[in-house]
Amino acid sequence: MEQIGKIKQEILDRQDNQSSRPVRHRKVLIDLVKEGGWIDERKFGIRVVSNSFRDLRGLLSLGPLGLRMLARGKFPLGFEPSAGVEEVRSLIEAVQNLEARSTQPPKS
Repeated sequence: MEQIGKIKQEILDRQDNQSSRPVRHRKVLIDLVKEGGWIDERKFGIRVVSNSFRDLRGLLSLGPLGLRMLARGKFPLGFEPSAGVEEVRSLIEAVQNLEARSTQPPKS
C-alpha cells in the first residue's frame, strides 16, 4: 500500500494543474486549504470544474448550482480565513517536504 501511495504521488506531482479534473481537484483542494485554512467553495468550483475559466462547458455547468445556492442563501459572499491558517499551512508544507524527500533517490 505504501508503494502504491508513493507511485500515485509521483504521478500527481508530474502532472500540471490542467492535466485532468481529478489532478486539479487534489491540487486545488490542498492549495485552498494552505491559502485559507479551509476550502473556499467559490474558488474551488471555478478552479476545478471550469479549469480556471479554460473550460466554458464546465463553467456553464456551475450556473444552475450557483443559482440554487443563491436562492437558498447558501452561497458564501465572503470568505474569512480560519484562525489557524498559518499552522495549517506549515503542517501541509511539512508533509509536502517529507513526501518530496521520500521520493528522491538516495545520495551516494
